[in-house]
Amino acid sequence: MKTTFLSVAIAAAGLALAGCSKSEPATPTVEHANKAAVSAADATAKAAEAAKAEAEKTAAAVKAEAARVADAAKAEAARVTDAAKVEAAKTAEAATAEATKAADNAKTQGLIDKAKSLIAEGKFSDAASVLQQLAGQTLSGDQTKLVESLKEQIQKAIAAKATENAAGAAGNLLKK
Repeated sequence: MKTTFLSVAIAAAGLALAGCSKSEPATPTVEHANKAAVSAADATAKAAEAAKAEAEKTAAAVKAEAARVADAAKAEAARVTDAAKVEAAKTAEAATAEATKAADNAKTQGLIDKAKSLIAEGKFSDAASVLQQLAGQTLSGDQTKLVESLKEQIQKAIAAKATENAAGAAGNLLKK
């Protein structure tokens, strides 16, 4: 039994010694701490440089895009201005044409009214002369019908007057 006890004691001592021979982690030294701090500072500086470079790239891209948008806006403004000028010119041309047409129409109507007045006064040759002035004018459908009607009235009146004059002359010959 003494040998068994002794064997067990030796085994226990061997195990205890084996447990002590394990290497314990070494405690960090000041040198290791400085290296870690320097590495962290370097990493922070590198990150700051990368962030700065990225910010500069972004600023340059934003500036380029702003310039592109400004150029596009200028081009669009020029296009709209040109279109407005063209439209204004068309409107002015149409207004001028309309004013000219209205003035011609007023002149034409004035000549027609004058011819009517002369017919009413019995001045048929003068009325015919006034209607001749309308020869180069553009007449509306109603004006054309009216002018034709006035010409017929003049022709009938001149024919009637000629007949009357002839009958009067023949009557005068018979009296003699």
